[in-house]
Amino acid sequence: MNKPLRQWLLAQASYYMEYLQPRKSIALLEAVKRFEPKNPDVYRMLSYAYLQIDQPEDSIRAADTFLQYAKPGMDTRAIKWIKGRALLKKRKKAAVK
Repeated sequence: MNKPLRQWLLAQASYYMEYLQPRKSIALLEAVKRFEPKNPDVYRMLSYAYLQIDQPEDSIRAADTFLQYAKPGMDTRAIKWIKGRALLKKRKKAAVK
């Protein structure tokens, strides 16, 4: 995937997240992921999008993948917050069942 197209897709996915359309964001991010499976930004955004649509397991999986591909020295505070929220949602879902 060429760089301008990747940047446009990531920007569009970010736009959809900002305007509360996480499912559209996920569709774009999953497409980018096929071409760039080691891009940590994709997994960071996916983790948040899955959290927004109440899929904590997918959010946690994306957060863990982000941490796997994160470069040394990369700020991980946001992904840890997202993962914490996803874990909390997962526990609440389990308690209801």
